[in-house]
Amino acid sequence: MKEKSKEANVHTTGKVFGIVANLVIVHTDGPVSQNEICMIRLGDTLLMAEVIKVSGKQAFVQVFESTRGLKPGAPVEFMGHMLEVTLGPGLLSKNFDGLQNDLDKMTGIFLKKGE
Repeated sequence: MKEKSKEANVHTTGKVFGIVANLVIVHTDGPVSQNEICMIRLGDTLLMAEVIKVSGKQAFVQVFESTRGLKPGAPVEFMGHMLEVTLGPGLLSKNFDGLQNDLDKMTGIFLKKGE
């Protein structure tokens, strides 16, 4: 039983191979699924993206924010689940965007990269 719980925490990883605007091609080291969420490391920031196509060991992912500064070779971690939202008390009194970022915490017109 312990072996399964260890494996459940192991995520597929990969590296950025190509970038065209907000479409990123990732070479993966394991299985990924369409609509799975992944996080792409850009310096100290994590960019959230969703797998929109899988072809062999390549995953085509759509990044939800600017890819400016992203370079081939950047590490990617696949989360093993689709986009989720958290529900709970107080949710109806807040303003969120489509990724459940709290819009009341914005300091300007746009959220900071990775928030």
